[in-house]
Amino acid sequence: MLCAAEKLFAQHGYAGTSLRAVMAEADVDTGAIHYHFKNKLGLLKALFEERVQLVNAQREALLAQLEQRHANDPPSIEEVLRAFIAPALRTAYGSEESSFNRVAALCSVDPLKEVREVVFKAYDKTALRFALLLRSVTPHLSETEFQWRLECMYGAMMYIRSDNGRVSHMLNDRHRSDPVEKVIEQLIAFTAAGFAGSQMAHRQG
Repeated sequence: MLCAAEKLFAQHGYAGTSLRAVMAEADVDTGAIHYHFKNKLGLLKALFEERVQLVNAQREALLAQLEQRHANDPPSIEEVLRAFIAPALRTAYGSEESSFNRVAALCSVDPLKEVREVVFKAYDKTALRFALLLRSVTPHLSETEFQWRLECMYGAMMYIRSDNGRVSHMLNDRHRSDPVEKVIEQLIAFTAAGFAGSQMAHRQG
């Protein structure tokens, strides 16, 4: 049922997918879906809980290792970013992940708050741990500066995961064929420079 739901959510979005369509795709009756998930939102929650477990577990393990290695000295910005970014991109670049990447991208900007919150809650615990560690190694930034740069990091990561081909189309380039490890290093270099930069000068007028 989850595979059927993922396929249809990726093709039609949350609002455009009916439980009837999921039942037909999965070849199950109404009772099975209502018994296991109660409703369509419950089905979406179960899908995210199932699909983000691996990424969250890898992130938690890498963050724990980082904290242990740097018990007496702070890790670098790059190290913190790598612990968070690398698991997501390695998973996203698997061919079987393309449909879930699209589901996550669509749901993260869905007009319904309850749909967006499914995405947020699936990642929240690990994401907060990462954000607090990253904040501890960027004391030169104000809280507002830090939060804006975190927004930019998420934007860049989500754009790469969605793989809509915009830059390749515009520049007739084929950089999207780069191996995932090279993509990870590109994103870390870009975002680390942003977090390492000084505060913006406040302009008058």
